[in-house]
Amino acid sequence: MSILLILEVVFAFGFMIAIHEWGHFIACRLFGVRVERFAIGFGPTLWSKKIGGTEYAVLAIPLGGYCKPAGGDLSGENPEKMYEAPPKTGEFLWAAWWKRVVIFLAGPCMNYLSAVVLVALVLMIGEKVPVQDPILGFVPKASLAEQAGLMAGDRILKLDGKAVDNFFDDLDPLYTKLSGTTAASVTLEIDRKGKTLQKVMTGLITKDGPTVGLYPATPAVIGSVALMTPARKAGVEAGDRVKSVNGQSVSDWNELASLIRGASGDAVTLDVDRSGRDEAFTLQRVDNGLYKAIGISPVDPPRSELKRFGFLESCKMSVLTTANMTVTFSKSLFKLFTGQISLKDNLAGPVTIVRTMYERASKGIVEFLNIVAFISLILCLMNLLPIPVVDGGQIVLCFLEGVRRRPMSVGFQLRYQQVGFFLVVALMVLAVFNDFWGLIQEIKNHHP
Repeated sequence: MSILLILEVVFAFGFMIAIHEWGHFIACRLFGVRVERFAIGFGPTLWSKKIGGTEYAVLAIPLGGYCKPAGGDLSGENPEKMYEAPPKTGEFLWAAWWKRVVIFLAGPCMNYLSAVVLVALVLMIGEKVPVQDPILGFVPKASLAEQAGLMAGDRILKLDGKAVDNFFDDLDPLYTKLSGTTAASVTLEIDRKGKTLQKVMTGLITKDGPTVGLYPATPAVIGSVALMTPARKAGVEAGDRVKSVNGQSVSDWNELASLIRGASGDAVTLDVDRSGRDEAFTLQRVDNGLYKAIGISPVDPPRSELKRFGFLESCKMSVLTTANMTVTFSKSLFKLFTGQISLKDNLAGPVTIVRTMYERASKGIVEFLNIVAFISLILCLMNLLPIPVVDGGQIVLCFLEGVRRRPMSVGFQLRYQQVGFFLVVALMVLAVFNDFWGLIQEIKNHHP
């Protein structure tokens, strides 16, 4: 285990917490609210210094932090203490309810902004874009590709008369043309066993319509296994070559993925070749908010090229990318807290987060920045949940105060925070249990 990578993870945690609390701090200063203490971390104080009436501190455990305004605490101080005397000028409760809403919003907003900045930075540094020969692999039944008469092994030579050299970039115009408001057609020139043919693909890409069905020929070899997933817990490893799914033989990755997603039940049996030795795994698919999966990814294409974008283009793409991530994750959160997907299967705690960050850090700075951006976005959305104790729950209290034109009673606030405290503790206990139970299962099922 690399000390440098561990320091990267610690620094990233510190950054995400500091930027969140700095948002609260700046908003407090903007509205004339004094800040008594601005701290990064929890536990014993490692360093502190008082500047301009505010004590700045670094604490021993870099897994949290807080911004404590005068006369109140953004993490939800005891209401009896906060309301025992009328607020003085510069204290937290002295600020109007809507100003306190802005103060609470500022932390999550800074996490969101940092995600946008990090994604833009990645785009400017440059991401590895896969380069793969335009040879078709698995062609799903009833897909637009099958309807056009395309088959596995076909090599795409041209798209609407333009040469196709890379399966990924050069086929983008096809998806653009078929994603309009009405059905459209594209002409593909292909090579099939030395014979040149023309195939016309016609249709419209819709949520409930047929898939396009254009997938590159990719070996059914596992490239990576995500943490806290059924495959990881069962002992499936990167490098395993999948021979069959539920008894049906496979030779292409996308055929493998289709069989797993289209399985009639959640039980999935994989027969794999591991360095010449046959292994069999039976596991259960879980709903990850998008589809039912087991947590495996294919190997990366053998070739890639670095693709960089300019400042303005990176900013524009980053805003769109972060917005799409927000929508996707928000839908997953909604499903998680409404019981549509399992908390046991999808709720991860600090151990899994640290392990994921460490794994990504070992793959290079771009992978690391991507995961930090994603976690920062998660922190933003989790803090906006209407749960007492976190920012979203405190915003609810502020809005209630605005509607009633007076604060909620101290008794109500006490009960409200007690409910929030027990809810957050219960979620944390479950998350940590999931972390360690998943780790125990990984160790137990690992085959050396």
